[in-house]
Amino acid sequence: MTEDINKSYVQRYVAQANSTDNEAVKNNCLYRAGTHMEVIECNGDDKLTPEQQQIVLDAAKRLEGIG
Repeated sequence: MTEDINKSYVQRYVAQANSTDNEAVKNNCLYRAGTHMEVIECNGDDKLTPEQQQIVLDAAKRLEGIG
């Protein structure tokens, strides 16, 4: 992860992902957060696997306890 991460951006999208039952919305939010933190590839495919979702959530937690 780089030092240029906007923590409020990540926090906003992780919170949205955690507050929805809609899998498409959850994936899109986690994709945005994950690509911003550069922990998943930015390829336009927001259909994340459960493993990719967990990578993003784990990275967000490391980013000062977000998630």
